[in-house]
Amino acid sequence: MDSRNLRNTSGYVVVVGGMNMDIFGMPNQKVIERDSNIGEIGMAVGGVGQNIAQNLAHLEVPTYLVTVYGDDYNGTLLQQSCERNHISLEQAEEVRGSRSSTYMYITDEHGDMLLGVNDMAICDQITPEFLAKKLDFINQADICLIDANISQEAIDWLGANVTVPLFGDTVSVTKAHHFERVLDKMDTLKPNALEASLLSGVEIKDAATAEQAAGVLLDKGVRNVFISLGADGILCANREEMVHVPVFKTDIVNANGAGDCGMAAITWSRFLVPNRPIRETGQIAQAASSIALESTKSVPDITPEQVSRKLETLTILN
Repeated sequence: MDSRNLRNTSGYVVVVGGMNMDIFGMPNQKVIERDSNIGEIGMAVGGVGQNIAQNLAHLEVPTYLVTVYGDDYNGTLLQQSCERNHISLEQAEEVRGSRSSTYMYITDEHGDMLLGVNDMAICDQITPEFLAKKLDFINQADICLIDANISQEAIDWLGANVTVPLFGDTVSVTKAHHFERVLDKMDTLKPNALEASLLSGVEIKDAATAEQAAGVLLDKGVRNVFISLGADGILCANREEMVHVPVFKTDIVNANGAGDCGMAAITWSRFLVPNRPIRETGQIAQAASSIALESTKSVPDITPEQVSRKLETLTILN
């Protein structure tokens, strides 16, 4: 692949989705219920929309995050993080008297989650009325990317009113159905196997059933489908081609964040070259996901040069 096709260009991408403060506790030893446990407590800026926006900004894409945040301490931290990472909040809004979206979880001594509490009610403020004020700006972007953390009503409205290519991240099995009524409006959709099974009605068990599910989603109107199959790679499909792109050889450090990085890379790939062959976009997505898996951070310090070097190796597991 010509690395010159990984260079920056003019234009911008709008991401519509969630941004939250993640607070986590990790005990050092076996958990003692209903008691104080010695361990580590940390905070990190998260949210699928924010994570994708941050990856895009690291890949030198001018990125605007359309979201909401509160006028609380966490809201200040979220704003500062976006500024550091060159994510524009020019089209976002601070909601006075509201708590910023926050997610808190406790793990066991091995790092597996025991309990999570999400306080994301502020995301309900991303309404059609809120989005209507941003529509002219959104429709001047190269791409509008939606994460399924916003309501089905808001996604339906975007599907009906946005004229630029719509990209979607289905987020989870619980939220993937938010895209059900706008599949015929979607230029690009990236579900995992479970989410694709839900949206297509085809239970994905292997490569053949993944292809069947992709075919159903194409029949429903999605122009480009990328089904993440974990260790089995990614299935990339459109009306011209259906290809499996395997994973890159990777020394896995942290599995958290690879999906968001892959979604950002798909968007970046098409931002630079709108008609790029789907196989190449899949390879770029897998290269970026590999970089994320090798990072200790949920959002890696990814650069176009890193992706280019990873692609040059093309040391791929069969």
